[in-house]
Amino acid sequence: MRKIVVYIATSADGFIARPDGSVDWLNRPQTAGDYGMGAFRRSIDSIVLGRKTYEFGLQHGARFGTQPKHHVLSRNATGLVRAPGVEFVSEEPRRSRNISGLSGARTSG
Repeated sequence: MRKIVVYIATSADGFIARPDGSVDWLNRPQTAGDYGMGAFRRSIDSIVLGRKTYEFGLQHGARFGTQPKHHVLSRNATGLVRAPGVEFVSEEPRRSRNISGLSGARTSG
C-alpha cells in the first residue's frame, strides 16, 4: 500500500494565503532547529505541488533539485520554467501514472 503524507502550512483561519495572496505570516524568526524537517525531507522521494505554489517558490528563491523529485500539477504548463528535477503533470492526480509511477513512491505535498 502506498503511503502518502500531506504537509500543508495553514493559518488559524484554515487558509494558506491572505485574501490578497500574501503569505507573509510564514516569515518568522529562524530558530536553532528545523523542527524535524531535515529528517522528514530525507524520508520522502517525491513532492507534489500546484503550479501557483511552484511559481511562488521560484520567485522567492526555493531550490528544486532531483532529490526529492518534484511533480507540479498544472492544466497548462506552457511558459513555466522547468527547474532541475521538476516534472509537470497535467492529468488529474488520481488518473496520473506520471507521479513516480504511482506504485510505492514515498510522497509528500
